Amino acid sequence: MKKRKFFLGILTLLALCSTSCGAGGNVVDRSKSSNTQIQSSDVASSSESKEQPSSSSNLISSSSLASSSSSSPTPSSSSSQAPSSTSSAKPSSSSSQKPSSSATSAPSSSSSKPSSSATSAPSSSSSKPSSSSSSSSSSSSSSSSQTPVQTNVTLDIFAFNDTHGNVKDTEEKGLGIAKTTTLVKQLSRNKNSIFISQGDMWQGSVESNYTKGNLVTEWMNSLDFVSMTVGNHEFDWGTDAIKQNSSIANFPTLGINVVNKSTGQRVDYLEPSTTFTRAGAKIGVVGAIGNCLGSISGSKVKGLTFVTGDALTELVKDEATRLRNEEHCDFVIYSYHGSGSRDPEDDYDIALSSGGYVDLVLEGHTHDDYAEIDEAGIYHVQCRAYNRSIYQITVDLDLTNKSVSVGTPINYNLSNEYSPYKNIAEDSETNALFTKYYDYYSFAYQDVGYVSTRKSGEELRNKIAELYFAAGKEKWGSSYNLIFGGGYMSIRGSYLEAGMVNYSDINNLFPFDNDIVLCSSTGYNLKRTQFITGSDLYFINWADGMSPDYNFDNYTTYYFVTDTYSSDFYTNENYAQRLEVLDFYQIGKYARDLLADFIRSGGWSDMPVNHAGTLEDPKTIREALEQARLYDDFSLSPDYIFKGTVSRQASDIGGSGDLKKVYVKDAGTAYEIMIYYLAKTPDRSKVFESVYDLNVGDILVFHGSPFLYNGSTPEFSNSGGIINTYAISINGTPTL
Repeated sequence: MKKRKFFLGILTLLALCSTSCGAGGNVVDRSKSSNTQIQSSDVASSSESKEQPSSSSNLISSSSLASSSSSSPTPSSSSSQAPSSTSSAKPSSSSSQKPSSSATSAPSSSSSKPSSSATSAPSSSSSKPSSSSSSSSSSSSSSSSQTPVQTNVTLDIFAFNDTHGNVKDTEEKGLGIAKTTTLVKQLSRNKNSIFISQGDMWQGSVESNYTKGNLVTEWMNSLDFVSMTVGNHEFDWGTDAIKQNSSIANFPTLGINVVNKSTGQRVDYLEPSTTFTRAGAKIGVVGAIGNCLGSISGSKVKGLTFVTGDALTELVKDEATRLRNEEHCDFVIYSYHGSGSRDPEDDYDIALSSGGYVDLVLEGHTHDDYAEIDEAGIYHVQCRAYNRSIYQITVDLDLTNKSVSVGTPINYNLSNEYSPYKNIAEDSETNALFTKYYDYYSFAYQDVGYVSTRKSGEELRNKIAELYFAAGKEKWGSSYNLIFGGGYMSIRGSYLEAGMVNYSDINNLFPFDNDIVLCSSTGYNLKRTQFITGSDLYFINWADGMSPDYNFDNYTTYYFVTDTYSSDFYTNENYAQRLEVLDFYQIGKYARDLLADFIRSGGWSDMPVNHAGTLEDPKTIREALEQARLYDDFSLSPDYIFKGTVSRQASDIGGSGDLKKVYVKDAGTAYEIMIYYLAKTPDRSKVFESVYDLNVGDILVFHGSPFLYNGSTPEFSNSGGIINTYAISINGTPTL
């Protein structure tokens, strides 16, 4: 009997060995050709500034990084398809709909695990569990519900990155999150939808800035995002904001390579990865930030470093191996806030693809729009910034044969100007978030003032440099001989449109919370900084007699006004400790506030203000527009006498003899308002007989009360039997 048991044991071992050796490696054999690329036809790429870190010392080694591992969650039954996840994420319960035909798609890519693995890949015997072991926990879970685990699972992955708080429809950017939510709920073809972010989600708009990202995080909760990889702009408000958002998020914030310099360990408020299940398939996500430390104000990341290059590759390899071998993941996503293989300074190591460590790479940071297949057959996908596009990637998993097929990524154009979805209904649950947080940012919708002509990005940044210098002279000019004001000036948009401007418009262009400071430096150090050496993104307003070519004396101390991003910009790290910050202008007052004050004072308006509104001193059309924005009921708006030039021919005459849709403007400006009904006299004792009784170019003096019709359209009107808008004179001739 003992011999028989020994012999049977030998046979069992041989059988197990044979099964393990035949399980295949982790190299993905992609059948499609390499470097295949798809880009939306309307994409206009814009790159953020990225620089090399000044030092690579104290970088964490892959072996010393403390990984957070969790027990393998129990897969959900196929009937409910609710995930079991270490991040407590839940799938969207959205309705099913086929993708729109207007979407743009890239070539598909499929894979199965070959019988031999690459030497750098995790061992073939343990990287993928056998079909019996991988479903063991599922079988035990399913037995109670009497629902078998699916062996073929389809996932719909929705990728988001660099939304930058663009939560409302923005003219120059993308659709808001209310319309986006409606769209992605329609596109969710099954309950195995996965929403995942590659970072830079919060900073940008007043709605997100003044809730410190909470509004966006709650929106992500409502869509059951599975994870968010930290981006460089998540650090703009310091690490406390990241921690606070993480505390309300139903998903983990990832950053495997964000390291505390003093300990050499990953920071405790970011996770290296997460896992979750969909219908019995287990998915792992590894998250990392790229080589973009220089895109963050140095004071916000003091004591931190980002592991990059080969060291980062090893971290990702180790974590992906752990996810496959210990967590038994069937599919591994690399969520990377970096430019991937598109930028030599921010390399994606192809070994992660060729070694079978990852099955899909989702990227961010550069604001490009692409779905590319690398030479190992792995897709790299990035969405256009400011919610101007999103990608849907469909993945088919065969859990029995351990094969993966990554379908054609579909690009959905959400550009506010060209999107076919711009008229889609808004999601009510998302809109409820705006109501919840409205008091935090409602002030920003108040008008600041008029801008006579459109201002380009260059004009805006030059003006801020000028305002820095003016503010500095006012505060410190009596004590210090200031040589310039300005510094590194980034902008989130191309221009400021002419017309009435509110604080939100200015914030969306300059969302950065960088304090204005007085700095000093010796000539020797100053000559070696980008204030002097120059950069396309440095805007300087020089004092009289000064310029970058000035003969700076090495031993003389010079004084200038800049902001905290420029003063501790890491490219000046060797000199930063010698660029001494002497004083703060006003804590919490930023570039956008100086610009708002300037516009409020009429600095960019060429029209006089505060006319009496009498026959002798009529108000201007600009003043009519300003007044209209204060009232949504004409009966509440004070009545004055206004003067303007007819800018469009009236459309017709109403039954009472009033001209309909007369437009008047201040001559030579863009300030224009509509008179919906214009009576010829206050009692209609005289009426207009032809639309040509008033022609383009005529000077009209009239009485009225401007207001916002339907809360949005500035106009004059006669309503409810009240004749309130009537002509007084045309070209100097009284109408009475």
